[in-house]
Amino acid sequence: MIDDSKDEILIGLIADTHIPSRCAEIPKIIIDDFLDKSVDYVFHLGDFTEYRVYEGLQDIFGKDKVIGIRGNMDDSKINAELPDRLELTAYGYNILLLHGWGGPNMVIRRLKKHVDLKKYHIILFGHIHKPLTEKVENQYFINPGTPTDKKFTDLNSYGFLTLSKEKIKPEIRYL
Repeated sequence: MIDDSKDEILIGLIADTHIPSRCAEIPKIIIDDFLDKSVDYVFHLGDFTEYRVYEGLQDIFGKDKVIGIRGNMDDSKINAELPDRLELTAYGYNILLLHGWGGPNMVIRRLKKHVDLKKYHIILFGHIHKPLTEKVENQYFINPGTPTDKKFTDLNSYGFLTLSKEKIKPEIRYL
């Protein structure tokens, strides 16, 4: 699913957009940043809320370039089409995409309790609305935060993930 034949890939990370309840659309600054940087993929980590958000990303970036999972607030069409978890591989790294659950505290501990994460190098998740990039025991836990809501955070955010055979580089951008 991920073409890692290039020396390096750049992934745009977004989660918890909650369109239209929190915002009418994904902030233009994010779409422009993804386009300006020519992201290879866009990963949405759940809570699009409406299917049209997923379709809109596909219209902009291409169907094969938008990879998404469903969250706990997504509509029935997203729930029918997208998985709740997705395993990917790139450059030999095992990557897990999932939305998450529970409150914003002790999230890594909760993820480890509910999911066997031993085989993954990179765990990408949403749900808590707080940006996080943390390396724990040779695993990267990355949450881009939310670009539209301030329920669990004072700052809105999104992210990037650069991957190559030699590098795992997460980056959070604040709005």
